[in-house]
Amino acid sequence: MKIENKSAIRFSRRRFLYLAGSALGAVAAGCAPKPSSEATTLPDYVDGGIGLPVFRGPYCQREAYIAAFLLPARDEALRSLCETSFNTPSGHAVQVSPLGPYLLLLYAEMQLQSLDERDAASGWMRETEVSFWIPIGRQAGAAAWFLPYLFVDNPYAIATGREVYGFSKTWGQFEKPERIQNPEFAVDVWGFTEFDPQTEGKSLRLLETHQSDAAHAPPPATWTSWDAARSALIRQVFKHWQPQTDDEGRASWLETLEKMPLLFLKQFRDAADSRRACYQAIIAAPLQITAFHGGGFVDAVYTLTFQPLASHPLPEILGLNVDASGVIQALATFWLHVDFTLGAGAEVWRAGNYSPSEKFLDF
Repeated sequence: MKIENKSAIRFSRRRFLYLAGSALGAVAAGCAPKPSSEATTLPDYVDGGIGLPVFRGPYCQREAYIAAFLLPARDEALRSLCETSFNTPSGHAVQVSPLGPYLLLLYAEMQLQSLDERDAASGWMRETEVSFWIPIGRQAGAAAWFLPYLFVDNPYAIATGREVYGFSKTWGQFEKPERIQNPEFAVDVWGFTEFDPQTEGKSLRLLETHQSDAAHAPPPATWTSWDAARSALIRQVFKHWQPQTDDEGRASWLETLEKMPLLFLKQFRDAADSRRACYQAIIAAPLQITAFHGGGFVDAVYTLTFQPLASHPLPEILGLNVDASGVIQALATFWLHVDFTLGAGAEVWRAGNYSPSEKFLDF
């Protein structure tokens, strides 16, 4: 990422530290329901009566085993994604940009449950997910995570995520790792190898990961606390992203913050003209880690191989510099075992009715 001056360098890094402190936020005990008490004039959601395709929020993800791969990405591609997803739709009322030339690819297995007392009584489900996380922010504003693509094997999670928040969730099928500390996995999606009227859409391999080399140094120590995990991850990121700041600025932005926001473009196609959106809004929602059970760096080099699907040109859209075989090497790989909650969201912009929520005025 091209930086014009030292003050801009300090600001960009401080914004990342704000995000990192939020993302690696305060650890509380357990998942407790915290439903919104705000008065509303909205009508009740009409459930279908068979199954629960859309659970009521907020939500708790327990026993989440996560493998994360830090990948270099082209800044111009990430900026284009921000422009397409937030800046242009909102008429630049919401103006965001990537915090650096990198993103995270996450593989996660977890237990999913609503914290609404009615839906919590129905039970819980398992979910496996692969997602891409881009750190974003705006000048003099808050930092957030943008998740442009998520692949999930649970149809309830797909429906709930898309309808409640605007998660861009679609179906995926996974070959799972035996241990999260050795995160070799594969993802199949429903897609097209090429666009042609005669091409059949079907289940196709999208990407897979492989351990290419084991390190010869002693295995890295596991993290016994979230403070240790946060510090180790920030140091690792800055081995690859080089902007500088003074010690005082670094320390102030390393303070633990309670919550981190996710930012979404939520929209539904219009029935009369499906090229249009009958509803379009930018939504922010807080994600909070509630329990830390363990984590650490993975003592190996990992590569990711993307297949050339016309329906899923992820390397091009995300700015990943894959080689001729679709391969890219992760800059770092780590694993986590945590619990977290996803709280009530709020509109920060809506098409035709711009009235930002007081909960997320920084955006």
